[in-house]
Amino acid sequence: MIKILLVDDSAVIRKSIKFVLDGQPEIQVIGECADGNQVIPYLQNNNPDVIIMDYRMPILDGVEATKLVKDLFPEIKVIGFSCNDDIITKESFLKNGATGFLSKYEADNKTIIEEINTCYLTT
Repeated sequence: MIKILLVDDSAVIRKSIKFVLDGQPEIQVIGECADGNQVIPYLQNNNPDVIIMDYRMPILDGVEATKLVKDLFPEIKVIGFSCNDDIITKESFLKNGATGFLSKYEADNKTIIEEINTCYLTT
Protein backbone atom coordinates (compact mmCIF):
# COMPACT_ATOMS: atom_id res chain seq x y z
CA MET A 1 0.00 0.00 0.00
CA ILE A 2 1.41 3.39 -1.03
CA LYS A 3 0.44 6.08 1.48
CA ILE A 4 -0.11 9.56 0.00
CA LEU A 5 -0.18 13.07 1.48
CA LEU A 6 -1.82 15.73 -0.70
CA VAL A 7 -0.53 19.30 -0.29
CA ASP A 8 -2.36 22.00 -2.23
CA ASP A 9 -3.99 25.26 -1.21
CA SER A 10 -7.00 24.41 -3.38
CA ALA A 11 -9.50 22.14 -1.63
CA VAL A 12 -11.01 21.33 -5.03
CA ILE A 13 -7.66 20.04 -6.33
CA ARG A 14 -7.05 17.98 -3.18
CA LYS A 15 -10.54 16.46 -3.29
CA SER A 16 -10.25 15.73 -7.03
CA ILE A 17 -6.95 13.90 -6.67
CA LYS A 18 -8.25 12.04 -3.63
CA PHE A 19 -11.30 10.96 -5.65
CA VAL A 20 -9.05 9.61 -8.41
CA LEU A 21 -6.75 7.80 -5.99
CA ASP A 22 -9.51 6.33 -3.80
CA GLY A 23 -10.33 3.93 -6.63
CA GLN A 24 -6.82 2.44 -6.58
CA PRO A 25 -6.45 -0.59 -4.31
CA GLU A 26 -2.66 -0.11 -3.93
CA ILE A 27 -2.88 3.60 -3.01
CA GLN A 28 -4.30 5.26 0.11
CA VAL A 29 -4.59 9.01 0.72
CA ILE A 30 -3.76 9.35 4.41
CA GLY A 31 -3.88 13.13 4.72
CA GLU A 32 -4.18 16.59 3.26
CA CYS A 33 -2.48 19.90 3.96
CA ALA A 34 -3.56 23.29 2.60
CA ASP A 35 -0.11 24.92 2.77
CA GLY A 36 3.55 23.99 2.88
CA ASN A 37 3.87 25.19 6.47
CA GLN A 38 1.48 22.42 7.59
CA VAL A 39 3.59 19.60 6.14
CA ILE A 40 6.35 19.21 8.76
CA PRO A 41 3.92 19.19 11.73
CA TYR A 42 1.84 16.60 9.85
CA LEU A 43 4.92 14.43 9.20
CA GLN A 44 5.87 14.42 12.87
CA ASN A 45 2.86 12.16 13.53
CA ASN A 46 2.25 10.49 10.16
CA ASN A 47 4.33 8.56 7.68
CA PRO A 48 3.34 8.94 4.02
CA ASP A 49 5.42 7.28 1.31
CA VAL A 50 4.75 9.97 -1.30
CA ILE A 51 3.72 13.63 -1.10
CA ILE A 52 2.03 15.35 -4.02
CA MET A 53 3.17 18.96 -3.47
CA ASP A 54 1.67 22.04 -5.11
CA TYR A 55 4.07 24.78 -6.22
CA ARG A 56 2.25 27.99 -5.35
CA MET A 57 0.86 28.23 -1.85
CA PRO A 58 0.35 31.41 0.20
CA ILE A 59 2.62 30.90 3.23
CA LEU A 60 5.29 28.36 2.28
CA ASP A 61 5.61 27.37 -1.36
CA GLY A 62 6.05 23.81 -2.53
CA VAL A 63 9.73 24.07 -3.47
CA GLU A 64 10.71 25.32 0.00
CA ALA A 65 8.43 22.75 1.65
CA THR A 66 10.02 20.02 -0.47
CA LYS A 67 13.49 21.08 0.68
CA LEU A 68 12.39 20.93 4.33
CA VAL A 69 10.77 17.52 3.86
CA LYS A 70 13.86 16.07 2.19
CA ASP A 71 16.18 17.54 4.85
CA LEU A 72 14.15 16.06 7.71
CA PHE A 73 12.53 12.99 6.11
CA PRO A 74 14.77 11.94 3.20
CA GLU A 75 12.95 8.63 2.69
CA ILE A 76 9.69 10.36 1.71
CA LYS A 77 9.23 10.85 -2.03
CA VAL A 78 7.86 14.18 -3.29
CA ILE A 79 6.11 14.81 -6.59
CA GLY A 80 6.03 18.48 -7.58
CA PHE A 81 2.63 19.50 -8.93
CA SER A 82 2.08 22.82 -10.66
CA CYS A 83 0.19 24.88 -13.22
CA ASN A 84 3.61 26.23 -14.14
CA ASP A 85 4.87 23.49 -16.42
CA ASP A 86 8.01 25.36 -17.45
CA ILE A 87 11.46 23.87 -17.05
CA ILE A 88 12.42 26.34 -14.28
CA THR A 89 9.59 25.19 -12.00
CA LYS A 90 10.29 21.52 -12.69
CA GLU A 91 14.04 21.92 -12.10
CA SER A 92 13.40 23.90 -8.90
CA PHE A 93 11.45 20.97 -7.49
CA LEU A 94 13.98 18.37 -8.65
CA LYS A 95 16.97 20.41 -7.42
CA ASN A 96 15.37 20.59 -3.97
CA GLY A 97 14.77 16.85 -3.67
CA ALA A 98 11.57 16.03 -5.52
CA THR A 99 11.57 12.62 -7.17
CA GLY A 100 9.10 13.59 -9.89
CA PHE A 101 7.01 16.38 -11.37
CA LEU A 102 3.49 16.65 -12.83
CA SER A 103 1.92 19.50 -14.74
CA LYS A 104 -1.64 20.20 -13.61
CA TYR A 105 -2.51 20.92 -17.24
CA GLU A 106 -1.19 17.63 -18.59
CA ALA A 107 -1.84 15.26 -15.68
CA ASP A 108 -4.73 12.88 -16.13
CA ASN A 109 -5.81 10.03 -13.86
CA LYS A 110 -3.48 7.51 -15.49
CA THR A 111 -0.47 9.86 -15.44
CA ILE A 112 -0.93 10.69 -11.75
CA ILE A 113 -1.11 7.02 -10.80
CA GLU A 114 1.89 6.13 -12.98
CA GLU A 115 3.97 8.95 -11.46
CA ILE A 116 3.10 7.83 -7.92
CA ASN A 117 4.14 4.25 -8.72
CA THR A 118 7.34 5.38 -10.43
CA CYS A 119 8.33 7.66 -7.56
CA TYR A 120 7.48 5.06 -4.95
CA LEU A 121 9.76 2.51 -6.62
CA THR A 122 12.65 4.97 -7.06
CA THR A 123 15.43 4.39 -4.57
